Parts: sequence; C-alpha cells; structure tokens
Amino acid sequence: MTASTKDDATRTDQIGTRHYIGIFLLSLATLLLELSLTRVLSVAMFYHFGFLVISTALLGFGVSGVVVTLWRDLRERTPLDHALVWIATLFGVLTLACFWLMQRIPFDPFALFSDRRQWLFISVYYVVLATPFFCSGLALAVLFTRGTRQIHHLYAFDLFGAGIGCGVLALIMPAFGGSGSVAIAAAFGMTAAVFFGLSRRRKASIWRILLCGATIALAFHANGLLPITVTPGKILLRSKPLFTAWNTFSRIDVFETPAQPERHTPVIRRIIYDSGTAVTSMHDMRIGVREYLSRHTEDADYRSGIAYVGKQKPKILIIGSGAGAQVLDALHFGASEITAVEVNPIINDIVLRRMDDFWGGLFRQPEVRLVTDEGRSFVRRSHERFDAIISVHTISNAALASGALALSKTQSVTEQTVAVLVK
Repeated sequence: MTASTKDDATRTDQIGTRHYIGIFLLSLATLLLELSLTRVLSVAMFYHFGFLVISTALLGFGVSGVVVTLWRDLRERTPLDHALVWIATLFGVLTLACFWLMQRIPFDPFALFSDRRQWLFISVYYVVLATPFFCSGLALAVLFTRGTRQIHHLYAFDLFGAGIGCGVLALIMPAFGGSGSVAIAAAFGMTAAVFFGLSRRRKASIWRILLCGATIALAFHANGLLPITVTPGKILLRSKPLFTAWNTFSRIDVFETPAQPERHTPVIRRIIYDSGTAVTSMHDMRIGVREYLSRHTEDADYRSGIAYVGKQKPKILIIGSGAGAQVLDALHFGASEITAVEVNPIINDIVLRRMDDFWGGLFRQPEVRLVTDEGRSFVRRSHERFDAIISVHTISNAALASGALALSKTQSVTEQTVAVLVK
C-alpha cells in the first residue's frame, strides 16, 4: 500500500444509517431555509432581493469548501460524529440568530447612493445571510470527504432531502408563515444533529432533543417573536392588519381604513401583496351587492365602461380579479356571464368565504364564476368565447419586477389598460 493510499484510508470513516438520515434532514433544512428566505426577502425588500438568497447560499457553500480544504484537522483527524453534531447544531442556532440579526440591520436599498453607510450594511447583510449555508456546506463537505466509500448513497440521500425540502415548503409556509418556516428549517437542522450524535453520550442527546423541541415551539410564535422588518420605502399602511396569510409565492395582508364622512369616503378594505408590492381594494358593501348597485348607478363610479360600449348582456372574462372592482363593473353594465380569474388562492378565499359579508356576496352572484388560475394559462386552455377580456393594469411593483408589465407590452400612461376582444 502506498503512502498516498494509506493516507486516504485513514480519512475514510464508517458510515451508518444515522449519517444517511442526518444528511437527508440537513439537506432538507438547507433547501427549506433557502426557499423560505426568498419569500421573506420578497416581503422585506422587493422581488429581485429574493434572488440574493441564491447567490449568498452559493457563497456560503463555496467558502465552506475552501475551509475544509485548508483545515486539515477537521478534514482528517476530528472524530466525524463530533464534527457533524456541532456543525449541524450551529446551523440550527445560527439560522435563528442570523435571521434575528437580519431584521435589525438598517439596510435600505433606496438609500445606497445617498447614504454611504448602506454599502457597509449590504455587505454585513450578505455575510449574515450566508452564515447558515456555510454551516450546512461545511457539514456536507466533511461527510462527503470522510465517507468516500459510500459517496453514492450519501449523495442520493442528499438529493432526496433537498427535493423534499423544496416540496415541503408548500405545506410549511402557509402553516407557519415566513419567520415560522425559517424556524422549522432550523429545527430540521437540529434534528440532523440528534441523528448524527446517536452514538455519543445520551445526556448530550437529550439536550439536543430539547433544543430541537424548543425551536419547533418557537415556530408557532415566530411571526410575533421574530417579525420581518420591511424596508421603509415599501410600507403602505402601518396599522395592524385584520388578516395575514402566506403561501409559496406571496404574503397577503388585509387592512381596513375607517370611513371619512367629511371626504364622503366609506370604509375600505385593502388587500396588500408582500407588504406593498401591489394593492387591490374594495369599499364596504355589507348592505348587499344588489342594493349597493341600485344606490350607485352613476357611470362615473365604474372605470372599465369602455369595454361594454355597444354590447348587450355581454360575456366577460376578467384576468386578475383581485378584490373585485372589475366584477362589480361588469354587474353594473349588465354582463350575463362573468368569469373572474385570480391566481392567488388566499385572495379568493378572502373575498368568497372569509370576508364575504364585507363584499356583499359579490362573488356569489349567479352571473359570477371565480376561478383560481394564472390568467394566460386559463386563456390558453379555455375553449370559451368572450365578448370582452378585461385586464386592469395598475403598473404595480410586481408587474415592473417581472418585466412583463402585467399583460401589456408598453407602459400605459393611464392607471389601467383594458383589452377588449370582440366576437
């Protein structure tokens, strides 16, 4: 046996079931954390800052590879289980600590060229965001380096855990919200530490289990204990929302503005996407939508009237129905069939079930059919014909960020663009 071969053999450890479960859980935690943070940064900043997570995760993994290469004791001499237990535990603890610290860094992207301190803040933001990924990358690098004989099995469990971590976000985000999902990711990392340490002292394992349980308990209250700090340039309303819900692509808040008799404005409820990326609203119609329409017959109250010129009882498709302003327009102008397509199921739940009384049963009218779908996808699959297709173009931050400007090729100078397709 050559010296090189002998040296390689000393760096190969016996890999057991606990290592496969541990790498599965750690990879799950890492991808769950990464996707959760894309949602959190989309709320705290804007959509393009969600992609910041990808680059910082790669930064953390890259640095971890360099550290393992240079740190020979960790790579060759430190007991494998000892190293994995501490690194996985650090991943969980630092995930929570760094998330807490992120909310306290006064980083304002709109002030980068007016406040020189912001360049320091964004650098610190990058480092803090990358730290948990450095820990998970370090654990994976050590395990792969020391388990070369079982690398195919380790890599399979790594990929499987990463895939499950991506999929499980669809269950965890709606249940726990942004901060809670980060806490659940930390808990999975700590659970990995428990499995890595099964061959070690029982007393230490009990403490790790208790720490994991405390993190899971924290997840149920994380949105209050670890609130997300939204950049000052984005917040539209500072009052407490009536309702908040998360899904895999948005946070939805409902705010209520009281009536202002001196300005002749009624109570208004605003549905706000991602703390100010886009807004849709509706005034109080608790008297019932039919009664409301009978009291408000002036055409000036309805903005999309051009789509109904020359049409009798038209069949209408509304893309992006939101709070329902265009649905109300269609009822006012006598539409016989109204198909309202809205991509966000949280909004549809609000207007159709949760707060249906405030909307006066708008979406329960016999002419109205509410569909949860993406507008272009619905049109592509549908074989129906409509007298008009209406898409209100608010030039929201979401539309600007997407580069699509809703469905328009050019930015309209008005508040809306109405696409009218005549039979």
